[in-house]
Amino acid sequence: MKIRQGLADDSTWIVKLLIEGANEGHFGQSLKYQAEPFLQSIIENGGINMVKLRETIQAAIFVPMELSVAEIEGTPASFLICCKDNNEVEVHLAATLESFKRKGCFNKLVSATIINHKKSRIYARCYKKSTLAVNGLKKLNFKITKSGDPIELTLSK
Repeated sequence: MKIRQGLADDSTWIVKLLIEGANEGHFGQSLKYQAEPFLQSIIENGGINMVKLRETIQAAIFVPMELSVAEIEGTPASFLICCKDNNEVEVHLAATLESFKRKGCFNKLVSATIINHKKSRIYARCYKKSTLAVNGLKKLNFKITKSGDPIELTLSK
């Protein structure tokens, strides 16, 4: 399995997975209407402009993002989008094509993120419905740090 940066050529299948994930309740509902421009901005600009709603912060900002793709035998199989903010990296969105599920793609993508951001706090927020992602993160030593829906998991170092 090879991990590489996402490219414009990956847009069609990733947009499809983003919309499916939103329809299935794994991602926010607004993503199904914004998937294409969202992904295009990440590929072309290295991130997106968004209103950040975190604790006491409510501001329009540019959020740098990374798009990684897992390939199996030269075929794109899975993607991971991470948000970068100062010394933090959020495992933000991930999905795998049906025919490649249960082959370790998510594990490899998150593991590569951990290696590439050793000095950063790495965390994820997952809806409780996303049990495969939650369990996969726990196997990589992420611990639940905030309850609710979504829950927050943070890499324990």
